[in-house]
Amino acid sequence: MTHRTIVQAIAETIRSRYVFANTAERVASHLLQQMDSGAYDTIDATALATRLTDDLRQVSGDLHLRVRYAAQPHVPEAPGDTVREQNDRAEHCRKMGFGIASVYRLDDDIAVIDIRELVEPELSRSAFETALTSVADASALAIDLRKCVGGDPSTVGLICAHLLDHRTQLSSMVPRSAPEDHFWAAPTPYPHRFGGKKPLCIAVAKFTFSGAEMLAYDLQAMGRALVVGESTGGGAHGCLFHWPSPHFSLLLAEARPVNPITADNWERVGVTPDVACAEEDAVRVAAALVLRAAK
Repeated sequence: MTHRTIVQAIAETIRSRYVFANTAERVASHLLQQMDSGAYDTIDATALATRLTDDLRQVSGDLHLRVRYAAQPHVPEAPGDTVREQNDRAEHCRKMGFGIASVYRLDDDIAVIDIRELVEPELSRSAFETALTSVADASALAIDLRKCVGGDPSTVGLICAHLLDHRTQLSSMVPRSAPEDHFWAAPTPYPHRFGGKKPLCIAVAKFTFSGAEMLAYDLQAMGRALVVGESTGGGAHGCLFHWPSPHFSLLLAEARPVNPITADNWERVGVTPDVACAEEDAVRVAAALVLRAAK
C-alpha cells in the first residue's frame, strides 16, 4: 500500500470512530491536508508512523493516539480479530509475567505489588489472582504503578475486587455513539482477599498512564487508597487497535471514562497525588504511610 492509501485509511477511521466527533473531523482534515501538501511523500515507513503519531497528538491533544509500523505483518489470532498489537500476544504476556513485575514484603508486614501492565483478564486472571491472594494476609499494601503503561479496565475491576468488601461501580466507558460499558468490582468470588479496611497506598509517576490511572483514580475517588508520587500522564480514553495495512497499526481512542463519584475523569490532567513526592521516593513514602495507618 502507498503512503497516501494508509493516510487516507487512518483519516477515515478517525473521522468515523474517534470519541469526539468535532475533534475527529479536525484531526482527519489535518492529516489529509498534510498528505496533499506532500509532507509524507519522501519519508520511509518508520518515519511515516512517527510523523503521523506526532501530527495526531498535536492536533487532538490525546496522548493515546498512535501509529506504529512493523516489518512483520499483523496476523489476527482469530478471523476478524483486530484488537491485539502483537501476533504472539499470549506468549508476549507470559514473558512479562502477565504484567506483574514482582510481589514482595517489606518490614512490618507491608506487601508491595509492582504492576507494569494491566493485561486483559482472559490472559492474566490467574496471575493477578495468585498475586493478590498472596498479599491478602498482609497488614498493609502498596501498589506500585510508577512504570505501568495501562491496560484493560476489566483488569482494574479484578484488582479492585480484592481491595473492597462490597460490589462497587467503577468508571464507565462512554463511546461516541453506543451504550455505556459499565465496570464493577465484585469481591464475592474472593473470600481470601486483602479487603476494604486495611491501609492501602498507590505509588504513581508521570509515566503512569491510561488503565493504571483508572485504578488509582477510582480507588482515590472512593476514599479507599491514598495516591503517592507525581501527577500522572493524563490518558483517560478507552482505545482499540485498527489496521490500515498489515504493517501499520492505529491505536484509536473511542470512549471516555466517567467516574460515578466525580462525574469526570483524568484526561490531560492526570491523577493528582494525595501526597506529592519524587517518583523514586514514592514506594518508600507509601510504605511509611500505610505503616503509620496500620499501627
